[in-house]
Amino acid sequence: MSSMLNVMHLGSVKEAGLTWFKGMDMSGVEKRKRLHRQNEQQREFLGCWQDSRPGSGEELTLYREGGKLFLETWFSDGCHSVDEMRSKQTNAGLCLEDMGGNLFGEYFILTAEGKLQFCTEGGDSFSLEPKSVMSA
Repeated sequence: MSSMLNVMHLGSVKEAGLTWFKGMDMSGVEKRKRLHRQNEQQREFLGCWQDSRPGSGEELTLYREGGKLFLETWFSDGCHSVDEMRSKQTNAGLCLEDMGGNLFGEYFILTAEGKLQFCTEGGDSFSLEPKSVMSA
């Protein structure tokens, strides 16, 4: 579409309801995130975490929308996923499991301190510190 903006008259861009960000220096990933987040008004955000392990860089966001719980993941290469989650309260915190199932038995725990723990059936886990957390 950016090639179309190069040939369209500015007036026709405005008439078409498009926004032209002249000179904006933004990566493709950031452009996709910005476009995706236009529909966030109906979401209740519960928290956001950044995986800062070397070679990772994923950003995870937990939110409610339409009475359902979702975990959204943006990967450092620009890929994106949204998984509907089921939840149950445990002594360790709010246990989150993928509604579609998980072949590896992995799940998440949202702790009272706002950390997001990745857990496996074997008991292995690691925690992500929150970028921002709202009340669950």
